[in-house]
Amino acid sequence: MSFISTKRAAAVGSAALAAVLALGVTPANAGVSQAKHTFKMSAPSYKKTDANGTFNGQVNMAGTVGRPAHMAWSFRTSPRVQAIATGRMTCKAGHMQLPYHDQHANVAVSYFWHSSVPNNRRNKDYTLYGNCTFRVKVAGRTGTANLGFRFNYSLFDGISRSAAAQQDSVTAEEPSFSSDLDITYDS
Repeated sequence: MSFISTKRAAAVGSAALAAVLALGVTPANAGVSQAKHTFKMSAPSYKKTDANGTFNGQVNMAGTVGRPAHMAWSFRTSPRVQAIATGRMTCKAGHMQLPYHDQHANVAVSYFWHSSVPNNRRNKDYTLYGNCTFRVKVAGRTGTANLGFRFNYSLFDGISRSAAAQQDSVTAEEPSFSSDLDITYDS
């Protein structure tokens, strides 16, 4: 890669990071190299539950052959997270590669957050991220919770070996989906 194209690539990366920061949303595990989930004809859906909630993703692989596809997704906080909440939450989602965003203000912490990311193409790597903030009370201490998630994914065209080979090398230490719950306690 030439010096000029290296500078151009750095500028594009910086612009994407600036856009994320401007939205006030920080992807969970930003900067951490993670595996990705590959949607395929034989596996068009994904589900992951952790201590913070349940995430689902789904692509109609058969109905979108030869054209861009929507990746439908949802997230619901866990009962453990719902139990410490003392107020309603504001949630924002975005995408690192596509012009997508979703926002909901003043929703219940038990809200079933769902949306759809359009224009996903096959054999490209994508990252969806989201963040919710809400007030909490934990062991008598009040504060503000910041719940972020990140989902790395791609769509497999059924022809290329590269996507299938990468999926086969995924380890348990590198999940496709991750979430973080950070609480800033009041003084």
